[in-house]
Amino acid sequence: MPSNKTIALLIGLIGLTLVIFGLWPGIDLAVSGYFYDASLPGASGFPIKQNDTVEFLRNQIWNATLLLPLLALILLLLAYWRKTDGWFWGYILTLFVVGPGLVVNQGFKSHWGRARPTQITEFGGTARFSPAWEISDQCARNCSFVSGEGAGTTALTITALLLLYRFRHRIGAPLYRAGQGAAALIMAFVAWQRVASGGHFLSDVILSMLIVSLIAALLARLMLKPAQPAG
Repeated sequence: MPSNKTIALLIGLIGLTLVIFGLWPGIDLAVSGYFYDASLPGASGFPIKQNDTVEFLRNQIWNATLLLPLLALILLLLAYWRKTDGWFWGYILTLFVVGPGLVVNQGFKSHWGRARPTQITEFGGTARFSPAWEISDQCARNCSFVSGEGAGTTALTITALLLLYRFRHRIGAPLYRAGQGAAALIMAFVAWQRVASGGHFLSDVILSMLIVSLIAALLARLMLKPAQPAG
């Protein structure tokens, strides 16, 4: 169960991130610029976007983030039908709906108006760069701030870590640690891919992960019971 200190830490990190990228917005341009090749035409200026292996892995992770809330809904309904406790899957479903769904995609991405790296003039586009804290008019829909895939992958990672924790005694310590490492690698991969492909700025990814983590912590205080190991 997340403590008050954990929630306060997440709020502080979100504030600190906004301050850092607000004072030094050039960090976003510098990091994205590291992956940009001006000799390539248009959106091809970010070569990682054209890498089939990277795109394949990205799509598989994205598919998992789409399937998991559906699976959570099915298991929640099954628990209701069997008159068993479906609180865990109710929490996971709520996390995906509120975090990546309402707050990130319907909230920030639909109203913030920040253009993606591939859309701005610095990287061959026509839109103006805007800092993370600035509400802009450079993008009409599905905009850069914050990262939808970063948010979805964070919810996916949190689900995986909770499941690993609940089954930790059944699967044993080595597999438990390996699962934790794999979950962290998946989140790191998506963060890297979104920036390296020109899909998002670094601040978009960091803030999406922190925001969903905060939502997860707040929902856990409201919805989760103390975790008991399975088996």
